[in-house]
Amino acid sequence: MLGFFNKTRMILDSQGNPLWFLGVHFGGRGVRYRAAVFAVLFSVSISGPVGAASVGDQQQFTSMSLNELMDLEVFRSATLLPTKHVKAAGTVYSFSRDDLVRLGVRRLDDLLQFVPGIQLNQYRKRHRSIWTRGLIDRYNDKLVLLVDGIRKRHLYYGHFSLGESLPIERVEKVEVIQGPASSLYGANAFGGIISITTREFSDRPVLETTLGLADNHRGKVSFLYNTPNTQVFGSYLGQDAPFRRDRKSFIGGNVLQPLDEDYANVSLKASPLSGLTLMADYQESQTPFLFIPSSQDAFVEERFLTLAARYETGDVDNGKLEASLFYTHDEALEYEKEQVTQSLGYQETQNARLAGATLTGFKRLGADHMTALGFAWQYEKAEEMDYERNFYFATGFLSPPESGQLLSQPGIVNNDFAVFAQDVWDINPNINLTLGGRYDYFEQFGTHFNYRGALVYSPDDRQTWKLLYGTAIRTPSFREYLKVLEGTTFDPPTPEPEQITSLELGFNYQWENAGLGITIFDNEVDDYIHEVPTPDGADEYFTNSSSSWQMRGAEALLRYQPTDKLSLRLGIGYLDAKEQGTGELPYLASWNGSFNANYRLWGKHNVGLSLFYNDNRNDTNSFVTDQPENFILTNLYAFGDLDKEWSYQFGVDNLFDERVYDPAGDFGAQYNTERAEREVWLRVKWTPSL
Repeated sequence: MLGFFNKTRMILDSQGNPLWFLGVHFGGRGVRYRAAVFAVLFSVSISGPVGAASVGDQQQFTSMSLNELMDLEVFRSATLLPTKHVKAAGTVYSFSRDDLVRLGVRRLDDLLQFVPGIQLNQYRKRHRSIWTRGLIDRYNDKLVLLVDGIRKRHLYYGHFSLGESLPIERVEKVEVIQGPASSLYGANAFGGIISITTREFSDRPVLETTLGLADNHRGKVSFLYNTPNTQVFGSYLGQDAPFRRDRKSFIGGNVLQPLDEDYANVSLKASPLSGLTLMADYQESQTPFLFIPSSQDAFVEERFLTLAARYETGDVDNGKLEASLFYTHDEALEYEKEQVTQSLGYQETQNARLAGATLTGFKRLGADHMTALGFAWQYEKAEEMDYERNFYFATGFLSPPESGQLLSQPGIVNNDFAVFAQDVWDINPNINLTLGGRYDYFEQFGTHFNYRGALVYSPDDRQTWKLLYGTAIRTPSFREYLKVLEGTTFDPPTPEPEQITSLELGFNYQWENAGLGITIFDNEVDDYIHEVPTPDGADEYFTNSSSSWQMRGAEALLRYQPTDKLSLRLGIGYLDAKEQGTGELPYLASWNGSFNANYRLWGKHNVGLSLFYNDNRNDTNSFVTDQPENFILTNLYAFGDLDKEWSYQFGVDNLFDERVYDPAGDFGAQYNTERAEREVWLRVKWTPSL
């Protein structure tokens, strides 16, 4: 069970203002390390009111039509500058902090279920694999994750996780680009980007605390202290991973592994000078492997430290400059224990550093052109990446133990230097053309040029047509091109970067209280990197596919607000994915979709219903009890304000306890993994007047 205690003490600063010292210590059942101890020293003004919108402002937004709200909504990530959402180049989706509440979302990967064309699949290492428009992999390496403009990526796997690792309480806005975006963001913006903006500085001092409880021994606390130039955030989550006791391993046998897991986050953000923002973010987690054979218990411990600085000056008419610098140190330890003796059976470390800088200038040229020029540098370095094996489930304990390196070049360094340019040309009041290109020099993979062109036509205020053509690449991760093979003398070839070419046609129509967006796309993927056995069957290595993959499909999003109290949202995605010469690709649903209804009962109290649908998916294993059949998941929730300081959310995820199998754990002959079972949850937020 989750236990906690806190100690609060008040002292005075030199001006007599109260300083509150808050010390919090949390302990989850089965925790193997105690790193979630936060000590935060902050200054508050007792007379300062909460920096939030007034009741009158909230009523004003509530009374606006959907058409008026869409005019206010802006999207930045598509062109690097704020643009009206419906006129942003390509297929884009955005979600505000209020949307997260209205949709009943508790985790950021849950939010992606509302994006047409994205399919989520449970992986055995406790993350969701995000497949966009048929681009499949067990790790999330075909999208770029940006947090306040800074890349977040585990270098060994080329992977990021969105589940519990990035607390939703930190988030101000989420922007999603579907489709290639390497012309702006370089390698790995293969299927698009997910750009997250954390909470903005507040006008006045604000203190916000939340408590979340749920099934599976879940307990979560977070706090945020926000001022005009300082922000402190911390959170801790302890829970049992929400999966059934009778789940199967990826080879089909019973499993008995522990379920307890822990997540901790601390972040600081400050603006000491006008235009300058400094950020420090630390997160750590300990999670179990959920679907490994019952001979072992296995765990993953991860720690990430990110330091960043961002500076902006000027304006687009006279010249605007944006510069950013970041450094990330990621550490991971994967280890297994033999289940009977609890002796260490295997462990590996994956430690690496990622750093980078960007410099971008913006200038309006005449009345018709908005031009951006930029330079980017990224540095990768592998550090301690080794393993030690004492036990193997097929043979038992080894004598003597085996040890070695994970990478064929253990301390490898990569540098990527890039220049990019983009111009938005307003041909006339109804037509604008976006042209952009980026040239990358990769120390390990040579030079690559990616480009994108987008034409946006708005014949009137209600309808918009979009046409986009572009390319993107994904460079191999450390594991894909430097993996050390065990038990074989086979020397694998180095894989080439994956390449994609994309054509999109989009249409948006806006009524007073409804909006419809439709996109059809045609993607061709070459040099797809996949895992295959060595000729002697002793290990697996990564190589490029010799054939092209063709992904065609359509996506639609309908938003409808029939009354001031009721809002509806319906998203649908269709996918036809084939490999040249072999036919339909497995593991993918042809149809998927989401539906959300939100109704205001009275005052500020609302109820909501979400439905998520996936068509059946083909797998390639021989098991009959793990079929990834079609499903509908149902979430029911409510939220509201109790008074000016207290608000609540509660709900039931997977209301009917639908059992869903996802072919994402390991491809090929492996047993499919499961999604989480039904979970009842409650979240309470307190924002005291300071």
